[in-house]
Amino acid sequence: MHFGDEGFEPPDACLQWCRTRSYPLHVLDDGAPVDLDWWNEHLARAGHEIRLRGRDLDGRIVPEGIATVQRNDLRLGSELAETDHAGLGLLFLCAAWQGAHPHRRFKRRFPDVVNPHARVGEDQLARIRSVLDHCARERALPHAASASWSGWPETPGVGVSLLAVYLWAVEARIYGARPQLIEQFGVSTLIHEGWLEDPSVSGFTLRRYDRYVALLNAWAAQANTHPELIEMWLVQRWSARLREARQGALVEPTLF
Repeated sequence: MHFGDEGFEPPDACLQWCRTRSYPLHVLDDGAPVDLDWWNEHLARAGHEIRLRGRDLDGRIVPEGIATVQRNDLRLGSELAETDHAGLGLLFLCAAWQGAHPHRRFKRRFPDVVNPHARVGEDQLARIRSVLDHCARERALPHAASASWSGWPETPGVGVSLLAVYLWAVEARIYGARPQLIEQFGVSTLIHEGWLEDPSVSGFTLRRYDRYVALLNAWAAQANTHPELIEMWLVQRWSARLREARQGALVEPTLF
């Protein structure tokens, strides 16, 4: 754990919430209603040989309409991504799940993964495919160029939050720990609880992200739970705070 986080303890509400939830049910089965028609239309328009699918209420795979994608579906070789490149198909499946999740901040956005600096005749997807393949094969991020101030590899059209979902899905390792999802709602809760860090997720360097993952793992160890549940509590705490504030109701009684 970062020396600045020593003594920063998880709130009692977080401990109680996590202890009453299970990893298989609340993490792996965490689903989002994805508009398959929207995604597949954009994929075709962008020239990708990728089609996303989802599940109906009975769990059957469906190719169109609004369908559920669960977090457990986010894995290489998923039957919900029909693709000519496993890593790129998984990335778009992660983006679809993330953008449709009811408790998360993200709005639906189609990642433009084309390299804008590619030379004439060069494969415009080579750079993103190379990074995704390395992450999946080595279970680790490739070393960033020395000119990169952030420490992250260059991934056209893919921000910190989406890359973190992909890293979780391929079961990569960050200093011995599995990467965790990160988004503004969760970090806002940490800042509200007293975390002394930059609140903007879009500006997170790799070192700052490492600190974040270490903190989640430390809190999970104290709660005897999984860091994924800690992250879910952080996100849902802020989501509930916003919902109650907008509805004009009292916040405290509904925040777990």
